[in-house]
Amino acid sequence: MKRISVFFYRTEAGGEPVREWLKSLKPVSDRTRIGIDIGRVEFGWPIGMPTCRPLKDGLYEVRSGISDGRIARVIFYIDFEGQMVLLHGFIKKSQKTPDAIWNWLARTNEFMRQAQEGSMKKSEQQNIHTGSSFEDFLESEGIRNEVESVAIKQVLAWQFQQAMEEQQKTKRAMAKELKTSRSQLDRLLDPANTAVSLETITRAANVLGKQLVFEIRDKPVSPLKVSKRKASC
Repeated sequence: MKRISVFFYRTEAGGEPVREWLKSLKPVSDRTRIGIDIGRVEFGWPIGMPTCRPLKDGLYEVRSGISDGRIARVIFYIDFEGQMVLLHGFIKKSQKTPDAIWNWLARTNEFMRQAQEGSMKKSEQQNIHTGSSFEDFLESEGIRNEVESVAIKQVLAWQFQQAMEEQQKTKRAMAKELKTSRSQLDRLLDPANTAVSLETITRAANVLGKQLVFEIRDKPVSPLKVSKRKASC
């Protein structure tokens, strides 16, 4: 179940910098890789390193390893509706974030500051700078199913690992309680292996004193689309 919805930041001119940047990436597999890491945040929030880390002034970054050994960064913030808004994306070429990017973000932060101080109406906070949904982008690229299935499995594997560490349960002990082999358990804990049955996942959760929560929800709708619908009425 998604813990937060993801939208693109929309400029006053109507552009969506991260969406445009993603579409410019070659090869296309880079978009998938970044999408999976954003999905990990979406399904696992709050989540830390190596996927996500806080920066400053309420900003965070998603870190992705892409083709040719390059490192991609997507900077975001959590808005007043608890939504993840993607502000800026770039390829990391040095350890230090370029000053030009911080200057661009400073202008964005001014909008955030005004909203926090209450000098901006709630409807303006939502509609001016919250653009289209990340889910719609994945759909248009034909990679939504792949991105979400891998992201979900990565989050599940991470949660199982955490629970085992908290309970000081070894893989050997876990496999014994599941009445399965170590290789089967390794498939469950492998973040990239999505071919694990729901029964196996459920039994593993029960062994750890946990439960799975599934829910079917309506897709998130961009405030921009909502405002256009109202305008057409």
